[in-house]
Amino acid sequence: MTRDEYRRILERTAPGTPLREALDRVVQLGTGGLVVIADREVVAPIIAAGFELNSPFTPQSLAELCKMDRAVVVDEGLKTILYANAHLVPDPNIPSAETGTRHRVAEQTAKQIERPVIAISEERKKITIYYKSWRYELKDPLALSSQASQALLILDRYRRELHELLTELAPMEFERKVPLDHVAMVVQKAVQMIHLEEELKDLFVELGKEGKLLKHQLRGLMRGVRETLKLVVLDFRKAQDRPVEEVIGEILALDPEEVLVPEVILKTLGYSEDELESPVPSRGFRLLSKIPRLPPSIIERLVEELGSLDQIERANRRQLQRIKGIAETRARAIKSGLARLRNRYISGGLER
Repeated sequence: MTRDEYRRILERTAPGTPLREALDRVVQLGTGGLVVIADREVVAPIIAAGFELNSPFTPQSLAELCKMDRAVVVDEGLKTILYANAHLVPDPNIPSAETGTRHRVAEQTAKQIERPVIAISEERKKITIYYKSWRYELKDPLALSSQASQALLILDRYRRELHELLTELAPMEFERKVPLDHVAMVVQKAVQMIHLEEELKDLFVELGKEGKLLKHQLRGLMRGVRETLKLVVLDFRKAQDRPVEEVIGEILALDPEEVLVPEVILKTLGYSEDELESPVPSRGFRLLSKIPRLPPSIIERLVEELGSLDQIERANRRQLQRIKGIAETRARAIKSGLARLRNRYISGGLER
């Protein structure tokens, strides 16, 4: 099951949606229920009996129909209730770990038709979603909010740690002595933040309208993180002919345990084990991006022509003006901008 499929299903059952309102009504009524989200041609072959309704879907009508013993079938657009009191007969040979009849039928049906099937238990008052081989029990919104708040606290700590690592990185870049293990730590922290962001997005999908404020906090904490990762990879990847998006994609695809191993990160950046102890120069993408009104296209040309931050810093204004797009005013801005950055970071200033 893909993350997109997971999110699409949870979006439809999030608090504030008509389907979730219906499911919550069933829980409150204490009747239990079985709801299939599938179009007629998909589900009809496994319906042995039932009432064909073709009536508009509303939370109230779905909740009332769930009072009957068998399944209610709603079309995939959640516009029409197709069947009520439907007797489902999925293939009994389909394996199921469920012991209760309702949940076993739900699981087998979901595996057979590959559409979402929702079971609401009478006694436990829990809502369980089945889709293909996936099983998920919806969580209480308060518990989800608490979980998301804790994750945001961790993300805030990660952001402060990344800030410190970048503050330490800048002087090393100016001094042309960047240890590869420090590069690995910067990448690790940014990747950990991005992984946690994805987990939080999953929680927010399930929270629906309840997660609005927390989403705003997440946006603030993640501002600039992906761009920073891209610039650091541009500065320190060894194989310059390899697209930066490809390198970042490979890094983000690493397992959480692999992300914690510096050698794995550095191998992805193109370094061999023999090179891990040697300091490397920075190309300067990240620091040059801090100079106001210096377009990415000019930064790219600077690095392409001069090769590294050190060479760019050493170049005089006349040498800079030989590069396409750099006239006297821009050359002066580059020189003064780098001088200000050197003074800020070598003097122990803050990363911005």
